[in-house]
Amino acid sequence: MAICLFEDLSISTLLPLTHLHPDFDLRCGIFTGRERVLQYFAGEKLLLSTRMGLVDVMSERTGLPVNTSDGADLYISGTALMRPALAHAIREHRGEDRLYTSGGILLAATVVSQALREKIHHWLKTGMLREELSSSSHSRPDLKEFAAPILEVESEALCFPWELIDRNASMIEADADFFMLGTIDPMGHMAASAELIRAERIFVGPDARIGAGSILDATEGPIIIDAGAVVMPQALVMGPAYIGPHTSIKAGAKIYRNTSIGPWCKVGGEVEDTIFHSFANKQHDGFVGHSYFAPWTNLGADSNTSDLKNNYSSIRVTLEAREHDTGRMFLGTIMADHSKCGINTMFNTGTVAGVGCNIHGGDFPPKFLPSFSWGGADGLQEYDFERFCATASIVMQRRGKHLTENERRLLRDVFVETSGQRRFAS
Repeated sequence: MAICLFEDLSISTLLPLTHLHPDFDLRCGIFTGRERVLQYFAGEKLLLSTRMGLVDVMSERTGLPVNTSDGADLYISGTALMRPALAHAIREHRGEDRLYTSGGILLAATVVSQALREKIHHWLKTGMLREELSSSSHSRPDLKEFAAPILEVESEALCFPWELIDRNASMIEADADFFMLGTIDPMGHMAASAELIRAERIFVGPDARIGAGSILDATEGPIIIDAGAVVMPQALVMGPAYIGPHTSIKAGAKIYRNTSIGPWCKVGGEVEDTIFHSFANKQHDGFVGHSYFAPWTNLGADSNTSDLKNNYSSIRVTLEAREHDTGRMFLGTIMADHSKCGINTMFNTGTVAGVGCNIHGGDFPPKFLPSFSWGGADGLQEYDFERFCATASIVMQRRGKHLTENERRLLRDVFVETSGQRRFAS
């Protein structure tokens, strides 16, 4: 048996976060979608199906077969949030032709017959492997064309970036089942003056360190401190919360509920309802709330996000030059890979920064910052691509990573693809 994890048609509406990643590598809760599938279906062979522009990068990043889905008997959408109900339904019907949906959206399919397999393969090749995401329309397949029984299950499919933030708390709760709550690993270090509230809902992994005077408060949800993570003295972490491997929570930080911080991050100040994917830094004071920060992002000291409008009205955002009414009262900043801001940056409610932005200067920068923008409130210009790559290489090398030729080519593709948006930057 093998699983094919495929990019869904909504990758265009998840931009700018999906410029450099398939939808199944976005973080929501403790895991990315790909990590979660490996948790629920441990030991099974995993195959990936992505748009053509990501094939070389994903082969390099994962070592998994990409766009060779022959032999799969289970197909899972990259936007599906795998929950126990969906995993149970799949296991129960694994030997049948069946589609698993939520609100009419395809989440997964189990396949036995060659007829259904051929229809799915045709759909993957013709409907999903698109090069120009920003110009694609958002649509869903007609499930009747698959001619297979449909089972509606309790789960969700992601469509827009703010839904990652909306569902983060419930996914932390569900993902916590993969950890032995109430465990303080003997290989870790817990300061005598650290306080654990509702310790039966807390997990502290091997080589993790909890500093003097720190408070882990799991009253409202579980707290996972993963292997090698450090919570420095006098820091507060309130559940539900996840602190990933080798991440550092700075001294005196306030990490409020519904926050996920992935591996190799450094986070300080005041944070709530926010996701840091991995290799992202916010080391100093300043507030971020209801926000998402992709890999290799960095916030300068005393940077702040607004996540609530003064008139409490619905927040509108711009994704790839298209405006959307989110229907949300709370939404902060969505920042894609390799974007950075200088000290004292102020982000307005519902700000979106694309890939490779360098944001600086006084006052509020524009709410929509096209990929590879340089500047702020006084105006934007195009970030020179070679200068960007030189900086990205230095940043990655400091964490023992390297900007590969495949990643550089992908970044160049995004640079070219988004050039039209930068002509209108102001």
